[in-house]
Amino acid sequence: MKPRHLTLLALLSFSVVDAKDLYVAVDGGTEADGSLEKPYATLPAAVDAVRALRKDGLTEAVVVYLREGRHALSETLVLGLEDGAPASPLKVDLEQYGAGQVMDPHLKFAAYSGEAPVLSGGVPVTGWKKLIDEPEGLPSSASGKVWVAEMAEGMDRFYTLYDGKGRLNRARDSGFSYTKAGSKRTLHFPQGALKDWDNLEDVEVQVRPGRAWAINMLPLASVDEASGVATTGASATYAMGPLPGYLREPGASVVWVENILEALDEPGEWVVNTKERKIYLWPSDPSADGSPRGILAPATTELIRVEGEIDYEGPSDKPVRGIAFEGLTFSHADRWAWKSDEGRVGWGMQHDWDMFDRPTALLRLRGAEECQVKSCRFVDSGGSGVRMDLHAQRNRVIDSEFAHLGEAGVLMAGYGPGSKDANHHNEVINNHIHHFSEITWHSPGLWAWQSGHNRMTHNEISHSGYAAVLVTTRVEPNRELNGEGGRTIRQHEIAAEDKGRERGGYESWKKREKYNHARRNLVEYNDISHCVQLLSDGNGIYVSGTGTGNIVRYNYVHDNLAKHFPAPIRCDDDQHETLIHGNVLYNNAGHSAGIASKGVNDITNNFILATARVPRRGYISFEWAPVTGSTVQRNIIIAHPDGGTAQSEWMRTGQTRGGPELVTTDMDSNLYFHANDEHWMDEHFSKMRGADLEKSSRFGDPMFVNPDDGDFSFKPGSPALELGIEPLDASKMGRMNPSKLLKE
Repeated sequence: MKPRHLTLLALLSFSVVDAKDLYVAVDGGTEADGSLEKPYATLPAAVDAVRALRKDGLTEAVVVYLREGRHALSETLVLGLEDGAPASPLKVDLEQYGAGQVMDPHLKFAAYSGEAPVLSGGVPVTGWKKLIDEPEGLPSSASGKVWVAEMAEGMDRFYTLYDGKGRLNRARDSGFSYTKAGSKRTLHFPQGALKDWDNLEDVEVQVRPGRAWAINMLPLASVDEASGVATTGASATYAMGPLPGYLREPGASVVWVENILEALDEPGEWVVNTKERKIYLWPSDPSADGSPRGILAPATTELIRVEGEIDYEGPSDKPVRGIAFEGLTFSHADRWAWKSDEGRVGWGMQHDWDMFDRPTALLRLRGAEECQVKSCRFVDSGGSGVRMDLHAQRNRVIDSEFAHLGEAGVLMAGYGPGSKDANHHNEVINNHIHHFSEITWHSPGLWAWQSGHNRMTHNEISHSGYAAVLVTTRVEPNRELNGEGGRTIRQHEIAAEDKGRERGGYESWKKREKYNHARRNLVEYNDISHCVQLLSDGNGIYVSGTGTGNIVRYNYVHDNLAKHFPAPIRCDDDQHETLIHGNVLYNNAGHSAGIASKGVNDITNNFILATARVPRRGYISFEWAPVTGSTVQRNIIIAHPDGGTAQSEWMRTGQTRGGPELVTTDMDSNLYFHANDEHWMDEHFSKMRGADLEKSSRFGDPMFVNPDDGDFSFKPGSPALELGIEPLDASKMGRMNPSKLLKE
């Protein structure tokens, strides 16, 4: 089948007509005029020059070319209304998915032809000296190998450090378990695990706060060594206590201490002491004399912010339009640290998987329309790659790489639940998002939170601590204001009759859906693998507690083999009217399910194959909530050699009624196969056909052409052909050559 969405990709080229060119080079001189011969020395200087030209009457497009080298930004460069286009000449089709056609850039920042400039938030750390008087607590393995440098004047506390090869690991101990349950600000620790260090304000603890799906990095506020009680300067998402029983392993740690000399025991590790204003480092890539080289400390958490006029309480904003970035590398920004719960600082989204409206990404679009990112790299940084915050419409991220990030890849985050729906019709296409969530393990590769009508297609997403793709809101109008998104609710926009509506039913959800704006998102043709490697209860694609019309189709979710990986695709709590169609789920170790659904959602033409273990709740699992009206048709399920349940009803512990019932679904024309047990489906067929369901479904070998090579078409005589099942081709899922996309 020819993917119909690909016909839109001819609109993705960046063309700038009659543009004025300016140049920036790291060796630019003091008498610069922006020409190729006399380039500006810094990017802010070039931006100032463009603004001056605009004041002098220039209306044509401008391209700022960056030459090879590291272009340092010691503070965030803010591009505002004066830098963007005055208006867009294009009309918006509000019914479409994605951005559609967007305007030519009004201001574009691009790499000079054949060169690879780097935008860097790093400040060089110099003056390294071999550590002679070794401080108490330094491990013997580090003796004679650690170097020390003074923090430069004006340098603040930082949380990441870099050398020429990437982000260095901050010193981290082997961890410990709680001695007993505490609270969100109190943890109980075993003897000697924590100390009342002189520079306690520099020490952080990374904690798993009693849940499978979350991890927090918290500053220590106090340590009582005698009682074994510590307090933190910011609240954990949940009370700091033991994990659920199924996740507990003898001797496993759930708390780790970072930035202490006692843990500096490997090459590449470092510690900063802001009280002494010293940086300690065991170099992993030293100079000939053994000293550190090319060390950078970050000066900011975001490099560039494109920002319009935000009227947070009001109904509308004034966006910046028409700014583009092409061929640039963004790197060396810091992680935005949790320091307190004050004001909106502590407003989390969903389970605090990111913070609401915070400067956590290398590039941030906040109040922006028709801005474009093409062929850029977002690498080696402490936070996320790109954020589209609050008002963000018809923006596009394409053909870019996101790698070795401490947090997320791409985040689209609108306003909290209410009537203001300002984040929609964006596109994230053909990107390589990998090795993210390296510090904050629960950070996703791609997340649409309170953001709808977006196209997320042809991305390759792999190697994550938690989920790959999230489409969520997961906030009810009556939700407790507990930091998990509840505080983002725009209470002044919620009708009085809706504030008391409880979660848990389809009819209730339909009355609340108008406030949940992550609706009609298209997640298709993505390649997802090696996710949920550090936490649990995460998925390849996860949709939860949000609006109608989300489509998850033609994705290849494979080789997710982590011990606590529950399911490749899941519609979680309070999720309805989602279509899950045409996905290939291959070689996954989902311990709960292949596809899980807690609501009225349609599951059609999916292939669940070569599972690495038997899912205990069924290959397709309906969970907790009634699923009356769900369509379950033309799916292919090939059993693990040990069998298992093809489709199941799973109720919450203690629940006796009101849960899912397979007999209330529209279930038919499915194909099931077990290579060693021809009677595997007898009991299921007997039950369902007694309810007038599964009448056309069959047991039989689907006879794929070449499944090991991703070709899931059918050989002549396959029963799948008789059932009207659509063949699938995994080679069309994931990244494609841009020229190939344009041809198709």
